[in-house]
Amino acid sequence: MVRAACSLIEARQRDGKRLFVAIDGGAGAGKSMLARGIREHLESVSILRTDDFFRPLNEHPIAQLPAEKLYELYFQWDRMRDEALIPLHGGKTVKFQRYDWSADSLLDWVSVEPNEIVLVEGVFSSRPELRPMLDAIIVVDAPRDERLRRVLARDPNSVSDWLSAWMSAEDWYLNQVRPQDTADLLLLSAE
Repeated sequence: MVRAACSLIEARQRDGKRLFVAIDGGAGAGKSMLARGIREHLESVSILRTDDFFRPLNEHPIAQLPAEKLYELYFQWDRMRDEALIPLHGGKTVKFQRYDWSADSLLDWVSVEPNEIVLVEGVFSSRPELRPMLDAIIVVDAPRDERLRRVLARDPNSVSDWLSAWMSAEDWYLNQVRPQDTADLLLLSAE
């Protein structure tokens, strides 16, 4: 997977132009692992994570919302665009408050450098509103049951109304928006 992704990135690179690559797919598909692998194999790579731009949801009755509304609500794509992508495109180092999942609020400040390659890693990273700012889209896919198993292995306490709502929003995105259809590279994650 890393080799295929690096080949795509190297083919898209142009001298002096920063390259923005989305790594999209459902939770537990292997996106973060792929991003780390790319950074180990290529020079001058920054990782911008969609996880840092989620909306605190403690004020919303998420278990009662339809999947499409959850898709719109979870990820603050406009905040990512304005606070990170636009400045990175302009060659500026960005600093923003990241979403802390356990506290359900914006906490620590994170900096991301405008390196030659900027990986935009995470679920919803290639949603239609962000595509004009991307040079390539990689989608990592794995069967839903396997992804769920991986999520639960990372955090056994994930079993809650939150996980069910989250998976319904992802399912809606993967089935209705279909990032895999606009991907430059579709990777199937092994067990």
